[in-house]
Amino acid sequence: MKEKIYVGHTLQEVEELAVKELGVAKEDLYFDVLTPEEVSRDEIQVHVMVDANPIKKAKDYLETFLQNANIMGYVERKMRDNVVEYSVSTDGANNVLIGKGAKTLSAFQFLASMIVNQYFDRDHESGFVVKVDVGDYRKKRDEQLERMATRIARDVAKTKIPVKLHYMNAYERKVVHNKLSDWRDVTTHSEGVEPERYLIIEPRVKK
Repeated sequence: MKEKIYVGHTLQEVEELAVKELGVAKEDLYFDVLTPEEVSRDEIQVHVMVDANPIKKAKDYLETFLQNANIMGYVERKMRDNVVEYSVSTDGANNVLIGKGAKTLSAFQFLASMIVNQYFDRDHESGFVVKVDVGDYRKKRDEQLERMATRIARDVAKTKIPVKLHYMNAYERKVVHNKLSDWRDVTTHSEGVEPERYLIIEPRVKK
């Protein structure tokens, strides 16, 4: 979690500076004044720490969105190591939340990740990998991509001919790349410019 020691003339000055620099709301911060009472109060030293549950905040955000959109549904949270997954289920609105080409779903995932990781110092902490799924769409899509990647990788390993895949978003490219990352006979790399960026599966050059 983010934390920093500030020096200022008043606690209010430190609070305003911490909110601005740390990018976190005042109610999510804990202020511990370090200056002893007997020392002159012309300046005070304050230890500022994030005091929040970012995983819950992202879940609250998704639930609040459903409520404001008058969508009946619920959000389930699962955690594994540094990966947090939010599974959204609705009563007839899954397609709306997924969107064409899963663009709406990708936006939800981006926002949830921003909410969670804003509380971590990226220079010193890795934070969390955040995933959002609606109606198991992403789970099924991941399995489909992995099957496709395996099938094509076997052909490339056999024929030694590179294969260019269709355009994919960054998340889908990562699914394919991760699936093939430990293959000895093939490797992957991206080419093109968003939104027309794609992966190439090619024979691995043995050293």
